[in-house]
Amino acid sequence: MNKINCMKTLKYKIGFGLTFLFFGLLLACKKDVGSSLELNSDVDILSFKVGNTAGTVDKEKGTILVMVPAGTDLSAVKPNIELPKGAKVQPAADVAQNFMFSGTTPIAYKVFNGNLYNTYQVTVREIKAEITAFRIGDRSGIIDQGTKTIKIYLPIGTDLKSLTPSVEFTSGASITPGQGGGINFSAPVKYTLTYMGQTFQYTVTAILGEEPKQIIQIFNGETVVPHFDGLGVPSVDSPYPNPKTNGINTTPFCASYIRDIKDGKGWHGGALWNANKVNINPTDYSHFSMMILKSVEGDVQLEIQSDGELNKDWLRASYVKEHVGEWQELIFQIPAERKAMINNILVMPHNHENGEPVAFETQRMYWDQLKVWPKQ
Repeated sequence: MNKINCMKTLKYKIGFGLTFLFFGLLLACKKDVGSSLELNSDVDILSFKVGNTAGTVDKEKGTILVMVPAGTDLSAVKPNIELPKGAKVQPAADVAQNFMFSGTTPIAYKVFNGNLYNTYQVTVREIKAEITAFRIGDRSGIIDQGTKTIKIYLPIGTDLKSLTPSVEFTSGASITPGQGGGINFSAPVKYTLTYMGQTFQYTVTAILGEEPKQIIQIFNGETVVPHFDGLGVPSVDSPYPNPKTNGINTTPFCASYIRDIKDGKGWHGGALWNANKVNINPTDYSHFSMMILKSVEGDVQLEIQSDGELNKDWLRASYVKEHVGEWQELIFQIPAERKAMINNILVMPHNHENGEPVAFETQRMYWDQLKVWPKQ
């Protein structure tokens, strides 16, 4: 055998030996893993109930939706969870969870069994049906979702005994009276929505005369949520979970931002302008109101402008020491002499440099329920 063939044979034997050793080790590893892991366990949630209401479990999407009766307290829910044999769930079923914000931020439940786990995103919502628009001719009703009342102002001389309203309401609900004409509005009319076994009733009142100026809801975190551009901060978080719902502001969402200690000068807050500008005539409106929550006392500022950042006025109110850590409703008076339209609103929850008037480090601040009120 020549030298070249000898070397080829040697390489072949060495290569074959290493390959055989590799497969031997691989088989040994597979056997070891197979003997220690349990990979056939069931990690599906079989049922998920809140009270007597069963949720819809979608195993493919890994989601669970529970539609509970209106008025259910979602702040401390202990669900009843049915699991496969040997499985455990985290969080545990006997640990209460706050599902008030699960509509936008579902709560993750993980099921563990053997060496496997599965995650479900769980949402719990109240069954709710609403009238979202009510019109007669070219007039639109004023809807108060809190009191379930609707007022509609019609021209003097309108015959109230036979009118044909146009009503928009939650998809999937039924309504009585139905869509049609001949309804007598000489006295208030009850409208009833039926949805998923629940009923919701509105009282509609027709009034002859001109509609008075109404309070304008500019932001409320839930149904009126225009985008705030960040000023001096990377972004404004909105909607953001309300951290204190047991005070004067019980709604689930608000606007929030983090005041950075690294930059204590200039604006820190949010702006409504450009695509989210307002259109407020100061001759008709007297003041703004807004809820504020923060951990230090100090002034709050609203800057109002016309389009193009013109005709600026700076409105201030004080967030007082006695109510630090709680929601406070502040009033911002529009200058009586102002005639220019209000299109831009800039919110500055803390109108001070860092460390003033009370020393603080980086903190999160909140605002909500921004409204403008008509002159009396």
